[in-house]
Amino acid sequence: MINYNKICVFDFETDGCNPSICSPVQIAAVMIDPIKLEIIPNSEFNANFKPEVLENDDTYHYETDILDFHARVKGCSKDDVFKEWMKYPKQENSWKMFVSYLDKYHSRTSKKSQFSAPIAAGYNIYRFDLPIIDRLSNKHGNTNKEGKTSLFYPRDVADVINLVFYWFEHNSDLKSYTLDNIRDYFGIDKEGAHDAIKDVRDTAEILIRFLKLHRSMSHKIKFKDSFKP
Repeated sequence: MINYNKICVFDFETDGCNPSICSPVQIAAVMIDPIKLEIIPNSEFNANFKPEVLENDDTYHYETDILDFHARVKGCSKDDVFKEWMKYPKQENSWKMFVSYLDKYHSRTSKKSQFSAPIAAGYNIYRFDLPIIDRLSNKHGNTNKEGKTSLFYPRDVADVINLVFYWFEHNSDLKSYTLDNIRDYFGIDKEGAHDAIKDVRDTAEILIRFLKLHRSMSHKIKFKDSFKP
């Protein structure tokens, strides 16, 4: 069965560690061509969000559990990070941009439905990014009859951390499953890491490598009738 749905690799940066309550401050995405297994040219998306707590009172200075982390990544003070967040557009505006972006990459241009939508992909998205997608979809009216997001293909998800587990669960060479450690192990430059656009490009390239590997091996393995005695 050939997949014709484009694969959207996306990543949130947020103001907290808990996906049930945190606010996104950035989302980035790229699209993978499911036939060529290449990043689609000019398919990068990148948008910032003002944290929800600042939307009604941009003078309110609050502490988050990862403000120190963002300051270290950006090489600035926590106050500088906070001032930058205050300049970002409201969540509703950036969310609408993301919805419009996804709408351009359906597998067909007519009779669009959730089944022609891109497949969600990323790194550790089952635990973190997809719960945020569902929460914002409910907030902004982008849900299906099951109360889940209507923005992505409803059946399949490509979480690269699961692919890494499948291939390395009995390999002691890999110290952990963090994206930074995977970069070190695979030889990927970490310059600019933890900015969402860098993270999605690296994740997309890793996913493409795994998909190409699977395609090259699958025709050599006998799956059909393999359980028959």
